[in-house]
Amino acid sequence: MYKAVLVFLFMALSMPIFSQTILNSPYSYIGMGEVDPNIAPSQLAMGGIGVSSSNGIYVNTQNPALLARNRYTTFEAGINVEYKNMQDYRQKQSLFGGNYKYLMLSVPASNRWTLSFSLSPYSSIQYETRSYRRLNVLGLDSLIYNYAGNGNISKVSISNGVRIGKGLYLGLETNVLFGNVIRGVGTQNMTDGQYYKVQLERRVDYGGFAFKAGAAYQARLKKDLFLNIGATMDLTSQTSATEISRFVTYDLSGLNLVNADTVGKSTPFTQYLPVTTKFGVSLEKPAKWMVGIDYSSTNWSNIDNFLGNSQRLPRTHRIAVGGEITPDFEAVSNYFKRVIYRFGANYATTPYSILNTGSYAVEKNLTFGMGFPLRNLSYINLSYQIGTRGNITKNGLEEQFHRLTLGLTLSDLWFIKQRIN
Repeated sequence: MYKAVLVFLFMALSMPIFSQTILNSPYSYIGMGEVDPNIAPSQLAMGGIGVSSSNGIYVNTQNPALLARNRYTTFEAGINVEYKNMQDYRQKQSLFGGNYKYLMLSVPASNRWTLSFSLSPYSSIQYETRSYRRLNVLGLDSLIYNYAGNGNISKVSISNGVRIGKGLYLGLETNVLFGNVIRGVGTQNMTDGQYYKVQLERRVDYGGFAFKAGAAYQARLKKDLFLNIGATMDLTSQTSATEISRFVTYDLSGLNLVNADTVGKSTPFTQYLPVTTKFGVSLEKPAKWMVGIDYSSTNWSNIDNFLGNSQRLPRTHRIAVGGEITPDFEAVSNYFKRVIYRFGANYATTPYSILNTGSYAVEKNLTFGMGFPLRNLSYINLSYQIGTRGNITKNGLEEQFHRLTLGLTLSDLWFIKQRIN
């Protein structure tokens, strides 16, 4: 009964922000937007590591091969909120918002095979910038140029993890991508007495498949000490999309549509995807502690940069370190000895360059978190991230953010036929 109440409360908290986009920035203008790393709260608190590590209680969202370690039916859900300060040379802005993180159900199909079903964000776009331009030498007439984009791409995933030998695991994740984004460029004449603005809107609808493969290996070093190695690779570099454009006239509020005229028919095209490869190594003493390090590389070279030039985006890199410790997993009289304490940090280069100078923004953050035990290997996981992205001097834009992620894990022996000896 308590599990049903927890699920209800968790989903009730999620509903007010379910349809919102997690805060982005002008950095989200490229390609399909800012790609969600799809990292569970228990892994976020450890700097985002998880390519090689899995304790069989939580569902590993990064490496499908490690699903095979989950021997319980597990339901997981996550939500996150973010407070962000953005600033450039002229102004500073504070933002607050949130989004659902994921919904997932994993089910052991056999003693070697576990599969999962999930819904999660794939990417999101949310930005708006304005610039002013004089139309003559005297500066009597001026135009306001408005650049805006918003939208979400979601994915439904079916993942399979299989143990094929002693300590060796393989996995495959199949994703169905869907959603749309709208980008617009608008102009408004401030001096001709015409109180409206004209905007060219480009709407893109996405629908296609994406695949990811994973592998993991666990070696016993001592009786209760294990070395874990893992790797994943995106197998899909493109998906299907259709585009339609129109000219739209709004009043000055930007909310009321005055007139709209479609430019042409819906046009199909191929949308390229960033391709990521990840590697991870971790050392663990089960139910005691775990430390690890992950490295990932992403190829953005085929992604649209929407900067009006042919400059290719770079390959980016990310390194994360972290760990967790449980003082006493079996403690009965002291609850906080059974709490899991987590820590981590990561450093990442990005493909974002607002000034188009070839200097790309760098993201750095520290992470902390805890896993609060419930009953029957169920947990509430909390993670906190504090970090920065970009630099005003080098990139023209700087973000300082605080992110709080809450996850719920409910595990039990569901769908198991009872036996009487």
